[in-house]
Amino acid sequence: MTHRMMLHGWRVTTVGAVAGALLIGSPMIPAAVAGPAGARTPNAATGNTYGGVTPQTEPIVVVMTANRRKIVRALTVLDMTCTSGDTGLVTDGYRQVPVSKKGRFSLAFGPTTERNEDGTTTDYQGRFAGKLNAAKTKITGTWSYTITDHDVAGAVTDTCTSGSVSWTAKQ
Repeated sequence: MTHRMMLHGWRVTTVGAVAGALLIGSPMIPAAVAGPAGARTPNAATGNTYGGVTPQTEPIVVVMTANRRKIVRALTVLDMTCTSGDTGLVTDGYRQVPVSKKGRFSLAFGPTTERNEDGTTTDYQGRFAGKLNAAKTKITGTWSYTITDHDVAGAVTDTCTSGSVSWTAKQ
């Protein structure tokens, strides 16, 4: 799992580099083809990469193995809303997620606690789940992420969540 976030006070963030990184190799960008006319040289992601845009208008990319039994990597950006009124963006990703014979997958983590230098703690938790259609051309699912800050006494001071974001990614 990969989780990157802007630290406290993250009201303004820049995601140009993140969005650019998500789109490199995306199925929305045609790949160059080398070789004689009519011949095609497949790249490593041919037919295994799915892409889309979430309802939060953020990119999502899912790369699967050729047999569609494992998600090699899934990556998105999530809009976070906090009880304090703050908002921000979190890049979240999962790697090596098993996919059942029926095309279903689900992986969750947390809460995982990080101890901060000032004695406070931050809990992280998330869930990634979905299903590949029978034609293996589309994946639908949900993605969620929550960050909870605690003071030195352990009381909750802020909770930021993406909510459950439904998404679709196509070849």
